[in-house]
Amino acid sequence: MKISVLVIFLIFLFSINIFAQQQESIPKNYLGIGIGYRLDNLKDTNFSPLNQKGGSLFYSIFYERHSKNIMKFNIKYGDGILKSGRSDRLSTSYYTGSVGFTYLKNLSTNQESTNFYVGGSYNLDLLYMDWFNQDAFSYVSAQGLSINLAVSKQPAPKQYIESTIAIPVLQFLSRPPYNGIDEYIIENQDEPLNIIFDGKLTSFKKYKSIHWNVNYRYEISNNFNLKFDYDLNIQSVKTVSEFKSLSNRFSTSLLYQF
Repeated sequence: MKISVLVIFLIFLFSINIFAQQQESIPKNYLGIGIGYRLDNLKDTNFSPLNQKGGSLFYSIFYERHSKNIMKFNIKYGDGILKSGRSDRLSTSYYTGSVGFTYLKNLSTNQESTNFYVGGSYNLDLLYMDWFNQDAFSYVSAQGLSINLAVSKQPAPKQYIESTIAIPVLQFLSRPPYNGIDEYIIENQDEPLNIIFDGKLTSFKKYKSIHWNVNYRYEISNNFNLKFDYDLNIQSVKTVSEFKSLSNRFSTSLLYQF
């Protein structure tokens, strides 16, 4: 499975390189740091029959390159508490992380105030839940390629609005066994990356997801931008144990432009 993911990712990067050679306008590069808050509603029958709700702060670092086309790389991490609503004793710690790389190709022949894009992305998304030091735990790890559709608009000087929808097309899914821990998890408990990447290629019937982002960016000066993001992420996993999740995320970021 690891070799398959690597081959697919190398093909993806090769395609991106071909697209990048077609860029014509002078690029703008951005380095950013951000902080946000996410509201999560989920149900993982492998973990509990109860619905879980909670929120957490999350932090992000990212790099973006904007010219005629757009390239993005980001890393995010957050942790918080989920509650079932029954009692405080049923509070659960949860941790989230993601790594993403996106390339968007401009469909317009010239740079306009409104531009439409199509592209692809590679993402690794991880959610881990832990109740009373692993008396009960569960996780969802999904990685693979998505198709991205985006539109950007410049409503006024120094102001930019962008909206993107990402739909997975090739995903490797990793979930714990129905009864929790197994021999593989025990053997690799000190090497969590082995567990995260121990996924299997999944079908649309078993795994569905959609991610929508809309953001507003304002140029404070020649070197600094301020950005506000809203993200909606929906996931549905139908294996032996069902998982459903709806996440609303709000964040603000400071970008250094060079």
